[in-house]
Amino acid sequence: MVQELQLRLGTEDVGTDGKVRPGALEKLSARALRIPPSKLDAVELLRLSLDARSKEPCYQARARVYWGDSAYQPVSFDFSFPASLQGTSPRTVIVAGMGPAGLFAALALASAGVKVVLLERGKPVKERKRDIAAFCRSGLLKPDSNYSYGEGGAGCFSDGKLYTRSNKRGDIGRVLRILVHYGAKEEILYQSHPHLGSDRMPSMVEKMRQDLLSAGAEVRFCTKVESILRDAGGCFAAVVDQHGNEYRADALVLAVGNAAGELWRKMDSENILLEEKPFAMGVRLEHPQALIDMMQYRGAEKRHPLPAAEYSFVEQLAGRAVFSFCMCPGGVVVPAATDSDGLVVNGMSDSGRNSPWANAGWVTGVDRGILRQERVALDDGPLALWKYQRQMEQGFFQAGRLAAGQGFAAPAQRLTDFMEGRLSASLPRSSYPMGIYPARMDQLLPSFIADALRGAFVQVSKKKKSFLTEEAVLLGLESRTSSPVRIPRLADSGEHPQVPGLYPCGEGSGYAGGITSSAIDGLNCAEKILAKWGIGATFGNPEP
Repeated sequence: MVQELQLRLGTEDVGTDGKVRPGALEKLSARALRIPPSKLDAVELLRLSLDARSKEPCYQARARVYWGDSAYQPVSFDFSFPASLQGTSPRTVIVAGMGPAGLFAALALASAGVKVVLLERGKPVKERKRDIAAFCRSGLLKPDSNYSYGEGGAGCFSDGKLYTRSNKRGDIGRVLRILVHYGAKEEILYQSHPHLGSDRMPSMVEKMRQDLLSAGAEVRFCTKVESILRDAGGCFAAVVDQHGNEYRADALVLAVGNAAGELWRKMDSENILLEEKPFAMGVRLEHPQALIDMMQYRGAEKRHPLPAAEYSFVEQLAGRAVFSFCMCPGGVVVPAATDSDGLVVNGMSDSGRNSPWANAGWVTGVDRGILRQERVALDDGPLALWKYQRQMEQGFFQAGRLAAGQGFAAPAQRLTDFMEGRLSASLPRSSYPMGIYPARMDQLLPSFIADALRGAFVQVSKKKKSFLTEEAVLLGLESRTSSPVRIPRLADSGEHPQVPGLYPCGEGSGYAGGITSSAIDGLNCAEKILAKWGIGATFGNPEP
């Protein structure tokens, strides 16, 4: 027999890493079915979530139990590239960008025998890590090798959360199983809020690259797409890199990430259709992790082994939504700039989530309507919101140069001072590696964002009194929540409406918002290409 059970596990049954203690599920399943544990064939954990609403936290689990004459057969997932498929297709695809969307598209294409040429403007992940470390020490940014650019994309050095609501886009479980194959912890398969960790992702990305190379793919680092060429019929023909080299193929997967301003500008100048897309902007809010634990667990963490607590809020104010974004328990705030004259912050955490700080983005929407209300001058082109985003990032950078002598130093303000509209006389310690300095964040931010944040924090403090504390500090600017540009594509074919053979993909094209949704979009993009050519797609699909 096969049955699904809802089980309640104590905190002693689950480690702070989300791993269930050996034998705990079997014991509870046998008790629920009123059979001896020896009668069980297998127990599969489908879902695990922490319930901390009461003073005695517990874990709620959903499990599939095989017992009696169940004929249990474990599902095997084989993501290797059979030698017989290498080069079996005469087709070639260029994949521009080696973030989650580009990597997953390339893996699916290469596994089907298609020749893949990967172009990445940044460096391999190990060299990229060295450049990031040097940047944090010296303040000298390498524009093509940083927290956003390079092998693995921005997702390689972000919090690594895999929670998404994009079920309608594709099979999230398929993406999670692929990630486990490449080195993620198996716990992500059943956790309600799965998390990779920035310390694990670089080795996973390297393993993906090795599989691609073994399948005959070409990988070219430090190669930036400068221009997309079209033949006389408007079809995609080739791309040109920064050195003037041409790369020709049968299709182009454009997965360049949400910081691709130079390419967007070039595409617009070449009359390739782009669309304006609203985005969100605000700040990073950093608390001591111990305070967030106390707020969420109400002191229970002193009696129970519990993971670093997180939060998620969405507040409505006069029709405007303000929401927390990319919450990083036990994490750090990082400089995510891609331009030498712009300041951007983001958050990340390692798999252990063991830093003394917690941080989250707090943002509200930015669109043409609200900017017109604020009397912000915008042009009529599709890049107007991107230009506004850049202006804000440049403004925060210049503020740092003037006040701290370093544009990548982050302006900061205690949360209580922000609420009262005063400069902080002192600042608490922060995880941000480039240094912070006292600033009036409420004056650096547009008034509509500052006012919306204040209103949201008031509402949150009514639910969580300890949230509003002088120990919390706002840092800015959080501006890269999503792309301010969309590259349109046809729903049925996935191709650009003006340029057949061009497949916009992932976050930078306006179709995803994180690691999981980007990976799903990459797989979907690859499968549309394969379907057009009559090639079957099997990568990451289970074989019973």
